[in-house]
Amino acid sequence: MQKKHIAILTGPDTYLDHLAPICYLMDMPLIVTEENTYLSAQTFYPQVKIVKKDHLELSTDFLAKNFDVIFESGKFWSMELKPLFSLLYNKKMRFVFCPHGNSDKGHSIKTPIEQDLSLVYGDHMVELLTATGAIKHIASLARTGNYRLPFYRKYQPFYDSLVEKHILSKTNKAKKVILYAPTWQDGENPTSFFTSTKKLIEELKDDFTLIIKLHPFLEEFHPAQTYYITSLYENTPNVIFLKHFPSIYSLLQISDLYIGDYSSIGYDFLAFNRPLYFLKEPGTSLSMLHPCGLVIPPEKGINTFIQKTLESNQKEKEEARKNLYLHAFGEERSFSDIKQEITQKLALWTTKEMNNQLF
Repeated sequence: MQKKHIAILTGPDTYLDHLAPICYLMDMPLIVTEENTYLSAQTFYPQVKIVKKDHLELSTDFLAKNFDVIFESGKFWSMELKPLFSLLYNKKMRFVFCPHGNSDKGHSIKTPIEQDLSLVYGDHMVELLTATGAIKHIASLARTGNYRLPFYRKYQPFYDSLVEKHILSKTNKAKKVILYAPTWQDGENPTSFFTSTKKLIEELKDDFTLIIKLHPFLEEFHPAQTYYITSLYENTPNVIFLKHFPSIYSLLQISDLYIGDYSSIGYDFLAFNRPLYFLKEPGTSLSMLHPCGLVIPPEKGINTFIQKTLESNQKEKEEARKNLYLHAFGEERSFSDIKQEITQKLALWTTKEMNNQLF
């Protein structure tokens, strides 16, 4: 019997860019609980059926009666809910983890989360799971490659029109575009947003269009500091603070170069093989991504450094970017092949359960 699938997003609209394409290729709905996420989903992912439900409506009783498999991007969901389905409903609810980006994080997790099926892009993600020991707690893996890029390309005119409306129409199109995508202040790597944003704006605003993609957790966990910086420069020409714009590849398409710290968006930008620059906080280590670009020396002028190194960065790091992109995402797979592998892995559980009952 066909298992009933659903994807659920209870977090920020950033994760839409990861879950919505999976919903599209699996032909399943996406339930969201936040109003901003629902509005973003309606705007950016009309290809997917989006259902808004309040947290109170999203009860274990509702889920147990209506679904067999839940796709989600929050690892702790399965840990918290799976025992309840077994205890209260004698039901083996299955959870599929959809990663929200290619990350070098995860080493600080002391107790890996038990997972039924985890989607992985390529070798880099498998290596991280192996290094942290998390792979021992995952029943099965399904390789997807970079499914988000072909999803963008399939609907590129639609997404490019949104970029034009929300971004390019407000900029000087003669200037090169820099995307600055800082991570949030988590337990493993610090964000560069609070220490570097003012300097970036002051030094780059005259020669570049600077798009600053705010991580939603910056506002959530550091509202006063984040608002202080954005309010200082919200009306500055050639500077755009971007919120509630989950479509990453349409944004990267218009970016001539990237500045980041430890955000997974840097891995996404490898697909375009354009220059990457990094802001590194003192005492932090380098990630696998850093050798694909240049670390901006803290004592140097940012604009001067970029202008002097832009051409050499493009040429000398080209091969490194190509190689890491392939390592991170692997070969691109068709939507039908991805769906088939996920479906087959899900079907194996049913077979194993039947065999266990027989023997």
